[in-house]
Amino acid sequence: MTRLVPGSIVARTTLTILALSLALGLIFAGVASVRAQKNEERRLQVGLQELLATVESTTRIACFLGDATLAKEIGQGLLSDHVVTGVRVVAGNHTLYQTPRLAENLASRFGVGVISRQIYSPFDAAERVGEISLFTSDAEIRSQARRYSWNIALVLGLQVAFVAAGVALVVFLLITRPISGISNELHRLQLSTGMHLRIPPGNQSDEIGRLVSDVNALITRLTSLLHTERELRIEHEVQERKLKLIFDKAETGLFVLESNGVVQSWNPAFVRILHLGHRVPPPDVGPQRLHELLAPHERSVDELLQRCLTTRTPCEIDLEISRSGAMHSAWIELSLNPISPAILQGVINDVTDRKRLELSARRLAAHDALTGLLNRHGMASSLADLFEHSSPKRLRETAVLQIDLDFFKQVNDAYGHEGGDRVLCHVARVLADTVRRSDLVGRQGGDEFSAVLVGIEASAKALEIANSMIAKIRQPIDLGGGNWAQVSASIGIAFSSSTDDTPATVLRRADTAMYEAKQRGRSQAYVAPSPTTPEPGSAATLGAAKG
Repeated sequence: MTRLVPGSIVARTTLTILALSLALGLIFAGVASVRAQKNEERRLQVGLQELLATVESTTRIACFLGDATLAKEIGQGLLSDHVVTGVRVVAGNHTLYQTPRLAENLASRFGVGVISRQIYSPFDAAERVGEISLFTSDAEIRSQARRYSWNIALVLGLQVAFVAAGVALVVFLLITRPISGISNELHRLQLSTGMHLRIPPGNQSDEIGRLVSDVNALITRLTSLLHTERELRIEHEVQERKLKLIFDKAETGLFVLESNGVVQSWNPAFVRILHLGHRVPPPDVGPQRLHELLAPHERSVDELLQRCLTTRTPCEIDLEISRSGAMHSAWIELSLNPISPAILQGVINDVTDRKRLELSARRLAAHDALTGLLNRHGMASSLADLFEHSSPKRLRETAVLQIDLDFFKQVNDAYGHEGGDRVLCHVARVLADTVRRSDLVGRQGGDEFSAVLVGIEASAKALEIANSMIAKIRQPIDLGGGNWAQVSASIGIAFSSSTDDTPATVLRRADTAMYEAKQRGRSQAYVAPSPTTPEPGSAATLGAAKG
C-alpha cells in the first residue's frame, strides 16, 4: 500500500474527507442534539399533562367524597414519576393530600414547575369540587432531555464517522491510490527509453485508464519531438558553424544593432572596412554606438536608424569617411534592416570605387573635356544652385561675364584644330587664374566662355577683372614649332539686379552686353544696364574700356 506522507495526494485526500465529514457530523449532531433536547422537554411536559388526565376521573371521586385515603394513593402513584416532586389534592377549601416538604419547595420556588387542573363533579360537569396540582423538577426534565439528546448525538456521530471512513476508503481505493501510483511511475519515467505508464488494475475502461492512455500518447509524441529536436539541434549547430565561417570570412561588413543604436556584434570585415582598429572594444567591455563609430555623421546615422524603425523597412545611406593614414577619404554604403522590434541587421559595403566612378562620370558630364572647365550644362547647374541658395544681397553682388574670342577663326584656319585647341586651353588657364576660387568659369562651346563673379561689390571691380582677362588673352600664344598666335576677347557683364532674376535672364543680359562690346570695336568689356532703369546716354563710355 502507498505510504501516507504529508505531501501525498493520498494523505491529503483521505484526511480532508475525514476532517470535513467529522466537522459536518459534529455540526449536524450538535444541532440535532439541541433540537432533540427541546423536543424531549416538550414531550415530558405533554406526558405530565397526559399523566394528570389518566388520574382525573379518580381524583373527581376523591374530591367529591372528600376521601383523603384515595387522594393519598393518587398522589403516591403520581410521585412514581421522577419528574414529579410534589402532589397536592384540594377538595373545596380542604387539602385532602399534600406531599411532605412541599411547603419548603414552594417557598424556594427555584427549579419547580406547577401543573394544575380543576376538578369537577362526576355527576355535574359544571360543578367545581376541587383542584389537583403537580409540582415538577425542571432540573430533572432537563437532565432527562439532555441524556436523550446525547444518545441521539452519539448515534449520529457514529453514523457520520462510519460514513466518512467508508467514503474515504472508497476514494482512496478508486481514485487517490491509482493516481498516486501513476504519479510515482511518472517520476521514474525515462523518455529516452520510450517507457510508458501501466494502467492500474481495474481502471482499464474508466477515466483513469483513459487518462493513462492519453499520457502514454503524449509520451510517444514527446519522444518523437525530442528526437526531431535533437536532429534539428545538430543540424542547427552545423549550419551555425557554416554561417559563422561565412560571417567571419565575408568581405561585406555585417553587424547586429539594437534599437538604441548599440552595436551587439560584428564580423572582421566591419572593422576592416571602417578602419576602426582599436576603436572597437570587445563586447564585454562596454556598449559601442554606431553613430560614434561613424563620426562625424552622427546625425545622418541617427536619422537613418529612426526612419528604419518607423517604417519597418530596409533603409540605406552613403557616407564619406576618413581613414587614418590614408590620403583620400572612402565611401561606404550603410544598410539597416529591422528583424524584430528591438533588433536590426546591418550591412556595410565599401563603395569607394563606385563613388569615384560616379564622381568621374558627373565630372565628365559637367566639365569640358578639352579645357577642364565647366561645360554649358555644368555652368547652368552651378549657376542654378547659386541662385537657389544665395541671399538677396549676395545675388545683387553677383556678376555674370560672357566672353567671346575675337579672330579665333583665323587661328583655326591657319594652324588647324590642334592650334585652335592650344589657344582654347591657354585662354581657359588665363580665365581660371584671373578669377578667385569661389568664382565659376566655364566654356559654353566653340570659342565662347563664361565666368561668374560672386561677391563683386561694384561694376568697376567687374570691369577691372574683365580688362585683366582681355589684357592677358591679347598676349601672343606659343603654339610650338615656332608658331605664335594672337587673339582678343569681347566681354559682356551683367549683374543680378533682384531676387526675381533667373540664371537664364542674367545670361541673356550678359550675352547682349557681349555683342554690344563687339559692335563697339571688340577687345573690350561692356556692362549691361540694370533692367529696371533706362540706359543713360553715357553708358557706353562708362561701361566699356578699350583693350
